[in-house]
Amino acid sequence: MSGIKRESFKAKYGGEDSTHQDSNGVAGAMGQKRGRLAGAGAENMLRLQPSIVVPSQEAKGGKLHMSAGQHELEERTFWISQRRSACATTSFFSFLGVCIAIAQNEILWRAQQEVWNPSVYAIVLKISTVVTTIIAIIYMLKYYESIVALKRLSGVLLPPGLSINSLRGAGVINKLAMDVLFLIPQPLPFIDFDVHVWDQGLGRESVYNLDTLLLCLMFCRASFLPRLYGECISDLSSETATAIGRLNKLTIDSTFIMKYVIANSLQVVSVLFFIQIMIFSYLMMCAERPTDNGALRHYANCLWLVIITMTTVGYGDEYPSTMLGRIVSVLASLSAVIMLAIVINLVVSKLSLSRQEGKVLDVMDNIQLRKDLKQSAALVLQRWFRTHLKYYKEVTKQAPAAARSGYERIPEFVPMGIKTRGKRIAHLVLSDVNVLEAINAFQEIQQQKFANELAVDVTELVGSLGSKLFAQERKVQALAEQAVRLNKLAMQLAGEA
Repeated sequence: MSGIKRESFKAKYGGEDSTHQDSNGVAGAMGQKRGRLAGAGAENMLRLQPSIVVPSQEAKGGKLHMSAGQHELEERTFWISQRRSACATTSFFSFLGVCIAIAQNEILWRAQQEVWNPSVYAIVLKISTVVTTIIAIIYMLKYYESIVALKRLSGVLLPPGLSINSLRGAGVINKLAMDVLFLIPQPLPFIDFDVHVWDQGLGRESVYNLDTLLLCLMFCRASFLPRLYGECISDLSSETATAIGRLNKLTIDSTFIMKYVIANSLQVVSVLFFIQIMIFSYLMMCAERPTDNGALRHYANCLWLVIITMTTVGYGDEYPSTMLGRIVSVLASLSAVIMLAIVINLVVSKLSLSRQEGKVLDVMDNIQLRKDLKQSAALVLQRWFRTHLKYYKEVTKQAPAAARSGYERIPEFVPMGIKTRGKRIAHLVLSDVNVLEAINAFQEIQQQKFANELAVDVTELVGSLGSKLFAQERKVQALAEQAVRLNKLAMQLAGEA
Protein backbone atom coordinates (compact mmCIF):
# COMPACT_ATOMS: atom_id res chain seq x y z
CA MET A 1 0.00 0.00 0.00
CA SER A 2 1.42 3.35 -0.98
CA GLY A 3 1.73 6.32 1.32
CA ILE A 4 -1.31 8.03 -0.25
CA LYS A 5 -3.46 4.92 0.27
CA ARG A 6 -2.27 4.63 3.86
CA GLU A 7 -3.28 8.23 4.53
CA SER A 8 -6.72 7.72 2.94
CA PHE A 9 -7.27 4.53 4.93
CA LYS A 10 -6.31 6.31 8.11
CA ALA A 11 -8.54 9.27 7.32
CA LYS A 12 -11.47 6.96 6.49
CA TYR A 13 -11.28 4.33 9.24
CA GLY A 14 -9.20 6.06 11.92
CA GLY A 15 -6.67 4.44 14.19
CA GLU A 16 -2.91 4.33 14.03
CA ASP A 17 -1.07 3.69 10.76
CA SER A 18 0.28 0.16 10.99
CA THR A 19 2.99 0.88 8.41
CA HIS A 20 5.01 3.24 10.53
CA GLN A 21 8.57 3.25 9.29
CA ASP A 22 10.97 1.70 11.70
CA SER A 23 14.72 2.04 11.72
CA ASN A 24 14.82 -1.61 10.74
CA GLY A 25 13.93 -2.11 7.03
CA VAL A 26 12.49 -5.57 7.58
CA ALA A 27 10.14 -4.31 10.27
CA GLY A 28 8.99 -1.57 7.90
CA ALA A 29 8.26 -4.10 5.15
CA MET A 30 6.31 -6.30 7.56
CA GLY A 31 4.34 -3.23 8.67
CA GLN A 32 3.45 -2.43 5.06
CA LYS A 33 2.25 -6.01 4.54
CA ARG A 34 0.07 -5.86 7.65
CA GLY A 35 -1.35 -2.52 6.47
CA ARG A 36 -2.31 -3.98 3.08
CA LEU A 37 -4.03 -6.94 4.71
CA ALA A 38 -5.95 -4.71 7.14
CA GLY A 39 -7.11 -2.41 4.34
CA ALA A 40 -8.26 -5.30 2.15
CA GLY A 41 -10.12 -6.93 5.07
CA ALA A 42 -11.93 -3.69 5.97
CA GLU A 43 -12.95 -3.09 2.34
CA ASN A 44 -14.28 -6.66 2.00
CA MET A 45 -16.20 -6.29 5.22
CA LEU A 46 -17.82 -3.08 3.98
CA ARG A 47 -18.78 -4.73 0.69
CA LEU A 48 -20.36 -7.71 2.44
CA GLN A 49 -22.18 -5.69 5.15
CA PRO A 50 -23.22 -2.33 3.71
CA SER A 51 -25.62 -1.59 6.58
CA ILE A 52 -22.87 -1.52 9.25
CA VAL A 53 -22.12 1.99 10.42
CA VAL A 54 -18.38 2.58 10.28
CA PRO A 55 -17.03 5.52 12.27
CA SER A 56 -15.28 8.16 10.22
CA GLN A 57 -14.31 11.77 10.40
CA GLU A 58 -17.88 12.66 9.38
CA ALA A 59 -19.12 10.57 12.31
CA LYS A 60 -16.81 12.50 14.60
CA GLY A 61 -18.40 15.68 13.30
CA GLY A 62 -21.91 14.38 14.25
CA LYS A 63 -23.00 12.86 10.90
CA LEU A 64 -23.84 9.14 10.90
CA HIS A 65 -24.91 6.89 8.09
CA MET A 66 -28.60 5.83 8.16
CA SER A 67 -29.20 2.39 9.63
CA ALA A 68 -31.82 -0.09 8.49
CA GLY A 69 -34.10 0.72 11.45
CA GLN A 70 -34.00 4.44 10.72
CA HIS A 71 -34.72 3.79 7.06
CA GLU A 72 -37.74 1.64 7.96
CA LEU A 73 -38.99 4.31 10.38
CA GLU A 74 -38.73 7.02 7.73
CA GLU A 75 -40.47 4.78 5.20
CA ARG A 76 -43.29 4.07 7.63
CA THR A 77 -43.67 7.79 8.36
CA PHE A 78 -43.83 8.51 4.64
CA TRP A 79 -46.58 5.95 4.00
CA ILE A 80 -48.61 7.14 6.99
CA SER A 81 -48.40 10.72 5.74
CA GLN A 82 -49.38 9.64 2.23
CA ARG A 83 -52.31 7.62 3.59
CA ARG A 84 -53.71 10.62 5.45
CA SER A 85 -53.19 13.06 2.60
CA ALA A 86 -54.71 10.61 0.10
CA CYS A 87 -57.75 10.08 2.33
CA ALA A 88 -58.27 13.84 2.71
CA THR A 89 -57.85 14.44 -1.04
CA THR A 90 -60.22 11.61 -1.93
CA SER A 91 -62.90 12.92 0.42
CA PHE A 92 -62.47 16.49 -0.82
CA PHE A 93 -62.85 15.66 -4.51
CA SER A 94 -65.70 13.24 -3.78
CA PHE A 95 -67.73 15.89 -1.98
CA LEU A 96 -66.71 18.52 -4.55
CA GLY A 97 -68.16 16.30 -7.26
CA VAL A 98 -71.45 16.11 -5.34
CA CYS A 99 -71.58 19.92 -5.07
CA ILE A 100 -70.91 20.32 -8.81
CA ALA A 101 -73.62 17.76 -9.63
CA ILE A 102 -76.09 19.65 -7.40
CA ALA A 103 -75.26 22.89 -9.22
CA GLN A 104 -75.77 21.17 -12.59
CA ASN A 105 -79.11 19.74 -11.46
CA GLU A 106 -80.34 23.13 -10.25
CA ILE A 107 -79.32 24.76 -13.52
CA LEU A 108 -81.29 22.16 -15.47
CA TRP A 109 -84.33 22.72 -13.25
CA ARG A 110 -84.18 26.49 -13.65
CA ALA A 111 -83.80 26.07 -17.40
CA GLN A 112 -86.93 23.92 -17.56
CA GLN A 113 -88.90 26.49 -15.61
CA GLU A 114 -87.65 29.50 -17.59
CA VAL A 115 -87.45 27.68 -20.98
CA TRP A 116 -83.84 28.21 -22.04
CA ASN A 117 -81.12 25.87 -23.26
CA PRO A 118 -78.48 25.07 -20.60
CA SER A 119 -76.59 22.50 -22.70
CA VAL A 120 -73.22 24.27 -22.56
CA TYR A 121 -73.33 24.78 -18.78
CA ALA A 122 -74.59 21.25 -18.21
CA ILE A 123 -71.81 19.65 -20.30
CA VAL A 124 -69.11 21.71 -18.59
CA LEU A 125 -70.40 20.80 -15.14
CA LYS A 126 -70.77 17.13 -16.06
CA ILE A 127 -67.20 17.04 -17.33
CA SER A 128 -66.05 18.70 -14.10
CA THR A 129 -67.90 16.08 -12.09
CA VAL A 130 -66.22 13.27 -14.06
CA VAL A 131 -62.79 14.90 -13.56
CA THR A 132 -63.30 15.15 -9.80
CA THR A 133 -64.35 11.50 -9.68
CA ILE A 134 -61.25 10.42 -11.63
CA ILE A 135 -59.01 12.39 -9.27
CA ALA A 136 -60.81 10.87 -6.28
CA ILE A 137 -60.27 7.35 -7.65
CA ILE A 138 -56.56 8.04 -8.29
CA TYR A 139 -55.99 9.23 -4.74
CA MET A 140 -58.10 6.38 -3.42
CA LEU A 141 -55.70 3.96 -5.11
CA LYS A 142 -52.84 5.82 -3.43
CA TYR A 143 -54.65 5.45 -0.11
CA TYR A 144 -54.92 1.70 -0.51
CA GLU A 145 -51.35 1.53 -1.80
CA SER A 146 -50.25 3.12 1.47
CA ILE A 147 -52.26 0.57 3.43
CA VAL A 148 -50.63 -2.30 1.54
CA ALA A 149 -47.15 -0.81 2.05
CA LEU A 150 -47.76 -0.46 5.80
CA LYS A 151 -48.91 -4.07 5.90
CA ARG A 152 -45.61 -5.09 4.29
CA LEU A 153 -43.64 -3.07 6.83
CA SER A 154 -45.53 -4.75 9.66
CA GLY A 155 -44.29 -8.14 8.47
CA VAL A 156 -47.13 -9.38 6.22
CA LEU A 157 -45.84 -11.12 3.08
CA LEU A 158 -47.58 -9.50 0.10
CA PRO A 159 -46.87 -9.42 -3.64
CA PRO A 160 -44.98 -6.35 -4.83
CA GLY A 161 -46.86 -3.31 -6.08
CA LEU A 162 -50.61 -2.61 -5.97
CA SER A 163 -52.44 -5.56 -7.46
CA ILE A 164 -55.51 -7.67 -6.82
CA ASN A 165 -53.41 -10.26 -5.00
CA SER A 166 -51.76 -7.69 -2.75
CA LEU A 167 -55.13 -6.08 -1.97
CA ARG A 168 -56.62 -9.48 -1.22
CA GLY A 169 -53.68 -10.36 1.00
CA ALA A 170 -54.05 -7.09 2.89
CA GLY A 171 -57.79 -7.74 3.31
CA VAL A 172 -58.95 -4.46 1.74
CA ILE A 173 -60.14 -5.55 -1.69
CA ASN A 174 -63.80 -5.57 -0.60
CA LYS A 175 -63.48 -2.08 0.85
CA LEU A 176 -61.89 -0.82 -2.36
CA ALA A 177 -64.67 -2.36 -4.47
CA MET A 178 -67.32 -0.74 -2.25
CA ASP A 179 -65.63 2.67 -2.44
CA VAL A 180 -65.37 2.51 -6.23
CA LEU A 181 -69.03 1.46 -6.37
CA PHE A 182 -69.97 4.57 -4.39
CA LEU A 183 -67.87 6.79 -6.70
CA ILE A 184 -69.15 5.48 -10.03
CA PRO A 185 -72.74 6.92 -10.03
CA GLN A 186 -72.61 10.46 -11.44
CA PRO A 187 -74.11 12.50 -14.30
CA LEU A 188 -72.30 11.60 -17.52
CA PRO A 189 -71.66 13.99 -20.42
CA PHE A 190 -73.69 13.54 -23.62
CA ILE A 191 -76.02 11.05 -21.87
CA ASP A 192 -79.39 12.58 -21.11
CA PHE A 193 -82.81 10.94 -21.15
CA ASP A 194 -85.93 10.65 -18.97
CA VAL A 195 -86.88 7.78 -16.68
CA HIS A 196 -90.55 7.00 -16.06
CA VAL A 197 -91.43 5.71 -12.60
CA TRP A 198 -94.94 4.36 -12.03
CA ASP A 199 -96.40 5.53 -8.73
CA GLN A 200 -98.21 2.42 -7.62
CA GLY A 201 -101.38 3.23 -5.71
CA LEU A 202 -101.49 6.80 -6.99
CA GLY A 203 -102.62 5.96 -10.51
CA ARG A 204 -99.98 7.99 -12.35
CA GLU A 205 -96.32 8.04 -13.31
CA SER A 206 -93.54 10.46 -12.51
CA VAL A 207 -90.89 11.46 -15.04
CA TYR A 208 -87.34 11.99 -13.77
CA ASN A 209 -84.19 13.02 -15.55
CA LEU A 210 -81.38 10.46 -15.47
CA ASP A 211 -78.99 13.05 -14.05
CA THR A 212 -81.31 13.62 -11.09
CA LEU A 213 -81.42 9.92 -10.21
CA LEU A 214 -77.63 9.61 -10.52
CA LEU A 215 -77.23 12.66 -8.29
CA CYS A 216 -79.38 10.99 -5.63
CA LEU A 217 -77.06 7.97 -5.73
CA MET A 218 -74.03 10.24 -5.32
CA PHE A 219 -75.08 10.99 -1.75
CA CYS A 220 -73.78 7.51 -0.86
CA ARG A 221 -70.39 9.22 -0.78
CA ALA A 222 -71.33 10.45 2.69
CA SER A 223 -70.05 7.05 3.88
CA PHE A 224 -66.51 8.49 3.49
CA LEU A 225 -67.09 10.78 6.50
CA PRO A 226 -66.17 8.22 9.22
CA ARG A 227 -62.91 7.42 7.42
CA LEU A 228 -62.12 11.11 7.07
CA TYR A 229 -62.74 11.62 10.77
CA GLY A 230 -60.60 8.63 11.76
CA GLU A 231 -57.68 9.39 9.44
CA CYS A 232 -57.42 13.19 9.46
CA ILE A 233 -59.22 14.49 12.54
CA SER A 234 -58.70 11.94 15.31
CA ASP A 235 -56.01 9.34 16.06
CA LEU A 236 -58.31 6.34 15.76
CA SER A 237 -56.54 5.11 12.62
CA SER A 238 -53.01 5.72 13.86
CA GLU A 239 -50.38 3.01 14.09
CA THR A 240 -50.70 2.96 17.88
CA ALA A 241 -54.47 2.37 17.75
CA THR A 242 -54.00 -0.26 15.05
CA ALA A 243 -51.35 -2.09 17.11
CA ILE A 244 -53.55 -2.04 20.22
CA GLY A 245 -56.48 -3.31 18.17
CA ARG A 246 -54.33 -6.07 16.70
CA LEU A 247 -53.34 -7.17 20.20
CA ASN A 248 -57.02 -7.40 21.13
CA LYS A 249 -58.00 -9.07 17.81
CA LEU A 250 -59.91 -5.98 16.68
CA THR A 251 -59.84 -4.36 13.26
CA ILE A 252 -59.80 -0.55 13.30
CA ASP A 253 -62.10 0.21 10.37
CA SER A 254 -64.91 2.62 9.48
CA THR A 255 -67.45 0.58 11.45
CA PHE A 256 -65.41 0.79 14.65
CA ILE A 257 -64.81 4.51 14.14
CA MET A 258 -68.54 5.09 13.62
CA LYS A 259 -69.36 3.17 16.80
CA TYR A 260 -66.82 5.16 18.78
CA VAL A 261 -68.04 8.52 17.47
CA ILE A 262 -71.71 7.69 18.01
CA ALA A 263 -71.10 6.39 21.54
CA ASN A 264 -68.83 9.20 22.78
CA SER A 265 -69.24 12.48 20.88
CA LEU A 266 -72.51 14.41 21.16
CA GLN A 267 -71.14 17.18 18.93
CA VAL A 268 -70.29 14.82 16.06
CA VAL A 269 -73.67 13.09 16.36
CA SER A 270 -75.40 16.47 16.17
CA VAL A 271 -73.44 17.31 13.01
CA LEU A 272 -74.36 13.94 11.48
CA PHE A 273 -78.02 14.55 12.36
CA PHE A 274 -77.86 17.94 10.65
CA ILE A 275 -76.21 16.43 7.55
CA GLN A 276 -78.92 13.77 7.39
CA ILE A 277 -81.64 16.43 7.50
CA MET A 278 -79.98 18.36 4.65
CA ILE A 279 -79.53 15.26 2.48
CA PHE A 280 -83.04 13.87 2.99
CA SER A 281 -84.53 17.30 2.34
CA TYR A 282 -82.79 17.57 -1.02
CA LEU A 283 -83.71 13.99 -1.93
CA MET A 284 -87.33 14.77 -1.07
CA MET A 285 -87.27 17.85 -3.29
CA CYS A 286 -85.79 15.88 -6.20
CA ALA A 287 -88.44 13.17 -5.77
CA GLU A 288 -91.36 15.63 -5.61
CA ARG A 289 -90.39 17.97 -8.45
CA PRO A 290 -92.29 16.03 -11.16
CA THR A 291 -95.58 16.91 -9.43
CA ASP A 292 -97.67 19.80 -10.78
CA ASN A 293 -97.37 22.89 -8.58
CA GLY A 294 -96.63 20.89 -5.42
CA ALA A 295 -95.46 22.61 -2.26
CA LEU A 296 -92.58 20.16 -1.92
CA ARG A 297 -90.96 21.42 -5.12
CA HIS A 298 -89.26 24.02 -2.90
CA TYR A 299 -86.40 23.17 -0.57
CA ALA A 300 -87.77 25.10 2.44
CA ASN A 301 -90.99 23.06 2.47
CA CYS A 302 -89.01 19.81 2.11
CA LEU A 303 -86.78 20.85 5.00
CA TRP A 304 -89.87 21.50 7.13
CA LEU A 305 -91.35 18.10 6.21
CA VAL A 306 -88.16 16.18 6.93
CA ILE A 307 -87.67 17.89 10.31
CA ILE A 308 -91.20 17.19 11.55
CA THR A 309 -90.90 13.63 10.20
CA MET A 310 -87.53 12.88 11.80
CA THR A 311 -88.62 14.39 15.12
CA THR A 312 -91.77 12.17 15.02
CA VAL A 313 -94.07 15.21 15.28
CA GLY A 314 -95.93 14.79 11.98
CA TYR A 315 -98.33 17.74 11.65
CA GLY A 316 -99.67 16.40 8.35
CA ASP A 317 -99.78 19.78 6.59
CA GLU A 318 -97.25 18.53 4.01
CA TYR A 319 -96.78 14.98 2.75
CA PRO A 320 -95.08 13.33 -0.28
CA SER A 321 -97.27 12.40 -3.25
CA THR A 322 -94.82 10.29 -5.30
CA MET A 323 -93.46 6.81 -4.78
CA LEU A 324 -89.83 7.97 -4.51
CA GLY A 325 -90.88 10.73 -2.13
CA ARG A 326 -92.56 8.19 0.13
CA ILE A 327 -89.47 5.99 0.03
CA VAL A 328 -87.35 8.97 1.09
CA SER A 329 -89.81 9.70 3.91
CA VAL A 330 -89.59 6.11 5.18
CA LEU A 331 -85.78 6.18 5.10
CA ALA A 332 -85.77 9.49 6.96
CA SER A 333 -88.10 8.08 9.62
CA LEU A 334 -85.96 4.97 10.15
CA SER A 335 -82.73 6.96 10.41
CA ALA A 336 -84.42 9.42 12.77
CA VAL A 337 -85.48 6.63 15.15
CA ILE A 338 -81.87 5.44 15.33
CA MET A 339 -80.39 8.92 15.69
CA LEU A 340 -82.88 10.00 18.37
CA ALA A 341 -82.09 6.89 20.41
CA ILE A 342 -78.38 7.64 20.07
CA VAL A 343 -78.87 11.28 21.07
CA ILE A 344 -80.95 10.32 24.12
CA ASN A 345 -78.30 7.81 25.19
CA LEU A 346 -75.55 10.40 24.81
CA VAL A 347 -77.52 13.03 26.75
CA VAL A 348 -78.13 10.58 29.59
CA SER A 349 -74.45 9.59 29.65
CA LYS A 350 -73.36 13.24 29.64
CA LEU A 351 -75.72 14.10 32.50
CA SER A 352 -74.77 11.06 34.57
CA LEU A 353 -72.44 11.73 37.49
CA SER A 354 -68.82 10.73 37.38
CA ARG A 355 -67.16 8.67 40.09
CA GLN A 356 -65.70 11.72 41.81
CA GLU A 357 -69.01 13.57 41.68
CA GLY A 358 -70.79 10.51 43.09
CA LYS A 359 -68.32 10.32 45.98
CA VAL A 360 -68.82 13.99 46.82
CA LEU A 361 -72.59 13.62 46.78
CA ASP A 362 -72.41 10.46 48.93
CA VAL A 363 -70.36 12.30 51.54
CA MET A 364 -72.78 15.24 51.52
CA ASP A 365 -75.73 12.84 51.84
CA ASN A 366 -74.11 11.12 54.82
CA ILE A 367 -73.49 14.46 56.49
CA GLN A 368 -77.11 15.47 55.91
CA LEU A 369 -78.34 12.10 57.23
CA ARG A 370 -76.35 12.58 60.42
CA LYS A 371 -77.92 16.00 60.92
CA ASP A 372 -81.39 14.60 60.23
CA LEU A 373 -80.74 11.70 62.61
CA LYS A 374 -79.73 14.08 65.40
CA GLN A 375 -82.77 16.26 64.80
CA SER A 376 -85.06 13.23 64.72
CA ALA A 377 -83.59 11.86 67.94
CA ALA A 378 -84.04 15.25 69.63
CA LEU A 379 -87.63 15.38 68.39
CA VAL A 380 -88.33 11.88 69.79
CA LEU A 381 -86.93 12.84 73.18
CA GLN A 382 -88.84 16.10 73.20
CA ARG A 383 -92.19 14.53 72.34
CA TRP A 384 -91.55 11.64 74.73
CA PHE A 385 -90.84 14.06 77.62
CA ARG A 386 -93.84 16.25 76.89
CA THR A 387 -96.21 13.30 76.50
CA HIS A 388 -94.84 11.60 79.62
CA LEU A 389 -95.28 14.77 81.65
CA LYS A 390 -98.81 15.18 80.34
CA TYR A 391 -99.95 11.67 81.23
CA TYR A 392 -98.05 11.71 84.53
CA LYS A 393 -100.08 14.68 85.67
CA GLU A 394 -103.31 13.00 84.63
CA VAL A 395 -102.49 9.74 86.43
CA THR A 396 -101.31 11.62 89.55
CA LYS A 397 -104.61 13.46 89.75
CA GLN A 398 -106.45 10.13 89.72
CA ALA A 399 -104.19 8.59 92.44
CA PRO A 400 -106.08 9.85 95.61
CA ALA A 401 -109.37 8.39 94.37
CA ALA A 402 -107.68 5.06 93.82
CA ALA A 403 -106.09 5.26 97.27
CA ARG A 404 -109.54 5.56 98.89
CA SER A 405 -110.35 2.11 97.60
CA GLY A 406 -108.40 0.67 100.51
CA TYR A 407 -105.54 -1.16 98.79
CA GLU A 408 -102.92 1.60 99.06
CA ARG A 409 -103.53 1.87 102.81
CA ILE A 410 -101.85 -1.55 103.19
CA PRO A 411 -97.99 -1.16 103.08
CA GLU A 412 -97.26 -4.23 100.99
CA PHE A 413 -99.55 -2.95 98.20
CA VAL A 414 -97.86 0.49 97.83
CA PRO A 415 -94.93 -0.66 95.56
CA MET A 416 -97.36 -2.55 93.37
CA GLY A 417 -99.40 0.60 92.90
CA ILE A 418 -96.35 2.63 91.82
CA LYS A 419 -95.33 0.00 89.26
CA THR A 420 -98.81 -0.16 87.89
CA ARG A 421 -98.87 3.61 87.56
CA GLY A 422 -95.54 3.62 85.66
CA LYS A 423 -96.71 0.92 83.29
CA ARG A 424 -99.90 2.79 82.62
CA ILE A 425 -97.99 6.02 81.87
CA ALA A 426 -95.58 4.15 79.54
CA HIS A 427 -98.51 2.54 77.74
CA LEU A 428 -100.20 5.90 77.29
CA VAL A 429 -96.98 7.52 76.03
CA LEU A 430 -96.34 4.77 73.49
CA SER A 431 -99.92 5.02 72.30
CA ASP A 432 -99.58 8.71 71.50
CA VAL A 433 -99.64 9.47 67.77
CA ASN A 434 -97.05 12.25 67.84
CA VAL A 435 -94.52 10.07 69.65
CA LEU A 436 -95.07 7.19 67.24
CA GLU A 437 -94.55 9.47 64.22
CA ALA A 438 -91.29 10.77 65.66
CA ILE A 439 -90.06 7.22 66.42
CA ASN A 440 -90.94 5.99 62.92
CA ALA A 441 -89.16 8.96 61.30
CA PHE A 442 -86.08 8.27 63.44
CA GLN A 443 -86.06 4.60 62.43
CA GLU A 444 -86.39 5.43 58.71
CA ILE A 445 -83.45 7.82 58.81
CA GLN A 446 -81.39 5.30 60.77
CA GLN A 447 -82.15 2.54 58.26
CA GLN A 448 -81.27 4.80 55.34
CA LYS A 449 -77.97 5.74 56.96
CA PHE A 450 -77.20 2.08 57.60
CA ALA A 451 -78.00 1.18 53.96
CA ASN A 452 -75.68 3.91 52.65
CA GLU A 453 -72.84 2.81 54.90
CA LEU A 454 -73.43 -0.81 53.91
CA ALA A 455 -73.32 0.07 50.18
CA VAL A 456 -70.00 1.88 50.64
CA ASP A 457 -68.58 -1.00 52.67
CA VAL A 458 -69.72 -3.58 50.11
CA THR A 459 -68.15 -1.59 47.25
CA GLU A 460 -64.85 -1.29 49.09
CA LEU A 461 -64.99 -4.97 50.03
CA VAL A 462 -65.65 -6.02 46.44
CA GLY A 463 -62.78 -3.85 45.19
CA SER A 464 -60.42 -5.25 47.79
CA LEU A 465 -61.42 -8.82 47.02
CA GLY A 466 -61.02 -8.16 43.29
CA SER A 467 -57.49 -6.80 43.73
CA LYS A 468 -56.53 -9.72 45.96
CA LEU A 469 -58.01 -12.19 43.48
CA PHE A 470 -56.06 -10.57 40.64
CA ALA A 471 -52.86 -10.81 42.68
CA GLN A 472 -53.54 -14.48 43.38
CA GLU A 473 -54.17 -15.14 39.69
CA ARG A 474 -50.83 -13.55 38.81
CA LYS A 475 -49.09 -15.71 41.41
CA VAL A 476 -50.79 -18.84 40.06
CA GLN A 477 -49.78 -17.88 36.52
CA ALA A 478 -46.18 -17.33 37.61
CA LEU A 479 -46.15 -20.72 39.36
CA ALA A 480 -47.57 -22.36 36.24
CA GLU A 481 -44.83 -20.81 34.10
CA GLN A 482 -42.18 -22.00 36.55
CA ALA A 483 -43.69 -25.48 36.49
CA VAL A 484 -43.52 -25.51 32.69
CA ARG A 485 -39.88 -24.43 32.76
CA LEU A 486 -39.05 -27.09 35.36
CA ASN A 487 -40.82 -29.71 33.28
CA LYS A 488 -38.81 -28.75 30.20
CA LEU A 489 -35.59 -28.82 32.23
CA ALA A 490 -36.47 -32.26 33.60
CA MET A 491 -37.16 -33.55 30.10
CA GLN A 492 -33.81 -32.20 28.89
CA LEU A 493 -31.99 -33.83 31.80
CA ALA A 494 -33.80 -37.11 31.13
CA GLY A 495 -32.85 -36.93 27.46
CA GLU A 496 -29.20 -36.28 28.29
CA ALA A 497 -29.19 -39.17 30.76
